[in-house]
Amino acid sequence: MEQCVNDPCVTNVLMLLDPIYAKKADDHSGGVGTETQIISAKVYQEVTQDKFIPVVMERDEDGNVCKPTYLQGRLHFDLSVADNYDKEYQRLVKKLYGVEVYAKPELGQKPIWVDKPIVFSPKSIVVYDSLKSSQTARVKKDSFIKYLNSISDRILDFVKQHSNLDNLEYLELYASTESIKTDFLLLLEYTSYVDDSHKAVASFLEDTYNAIPSNYSVGDEIIRVFIHELFLYIIAHYLKIKDYFSVDYILGKTYFNQRQYGYDSNADAFHMFYSGSEQTNLDNAVCARDGKKYLSGTAQYWTSNINTDFCSKEQFVLADLICFNYSVYGKDYIDGHEWFPVTYIYENRYNNSIERIAKKMISREFLQEIIYLFGYDNVDDFVEKIRSKGESLNADYRNYRYSGSFESAPLLGYYIKTEQIAKLR
Repeated sequence: MEQCVNDPCVTNVLMLLDPIYAKKADDHSGGVGTETQIISAKVYQEVTQDKFIPVVMERDEDGNVCKPTYLQGRLHFDLSVADNYDKEYQRLVKKLYGVEVYAKPELGQKPIWVDKPIVFSPKSIVVYDSLKSSQTARVKKDSFIKYLNSISDRILDFVKQHSNLDNLEYLELYASTESIKTDFLLLLEYTSYVDDSHKAVASFLEDTYNAIPSNYSVGDEIIRVFIHELFLYIIAHYLKIKDYFSVDYILGKTYFNQRQYGYDSNADAFHMFYSGSEQTNLDNAVCARDGKKYLSGTAQYWTSNINTDFCSKEQFVLADLICFNYSVYGKDYIDGHEWFPVTYIYENRYNNSIERIAKKMISREFLQEIIYLFGYDNVDDFVEKIRSKGESLNADYRNYRYSGSFESAPLLGYYIKTEQIAKLR
């Protein structure tokens, strides 16, 4: 600790705090007390104010942040609240790199987002704010559709001929979609002011996807991967505000895929927005950049560059998992292929979000709320669907995993027996 105080090569010291540490520091007891004596005497005298960084790892029983007295005036980073973890972690990383703006690093490596501020366009904010006004519902809906069309035009303008790109150039090209994504996510925040916003969003997805020129260019490929990413943000948004009817509409709607060949009918499910093999180049580019063999470079890129002003990483991954579960249990899913949730490896290994939902399904009241998410009007039909899939869970769905991963993508049926469903009020 003395070396940390005096050595100029040590630029930052993270103080990982919990209530016990704070108490020992103030009481000058044990090793913590010794640390406190060394640091507190010099922290304001010989060391720059930014060297010691308090990081709150745990709060007390009343939810209060506990810091030693000598650190009370210091700006801290709070990793103790799950909903704010991603945003606080990114603030901390940027602080360590001496940058004032956001995103998420691999160990010992400065990621590309550190030097790129995530900002909402003031012009977009002013324009979208009109949806809050006292205009008629029809006018608001027309305006919302007009804004969606403007974003669609920007996406389609992106599709240009690109060839012979190296990995870095490919990543930079994909990263250049960031401003489109930022404006789109800002617009999604206004859906509560627009009647039937989910229908307009679904039409935006369908129309934009079908309008992508089939020129087999890098731009064509990147936009299809980008639409996959936007689709997950859309589902995350409606899940976040618990608008399960809108989630069901978007996941249960019959889309018409004009890019689908070899079929008598163009009718398709939301699976049409899955980018599949188009992710290969992004996978390779991310792995080459980081010098690692990720199970999915695309999932790594998406989860490392979450727009945390819009949703957390957990909410983004949950959206992916709900898509997978809907493709298995959804009432109106018409595609013969289940959705593979590429980000599932970034969920908690134990007690993941799908497991938490499944365990609550023992309550009939909770189940009555959640069934609308999967397109059902009554509990018994939903339970029967889960029961009918039970025999194939181990036989078929355990294979829904990466070849290098022991863990398979989580399904509701893994975590609750059908006889337990709706057992309690």
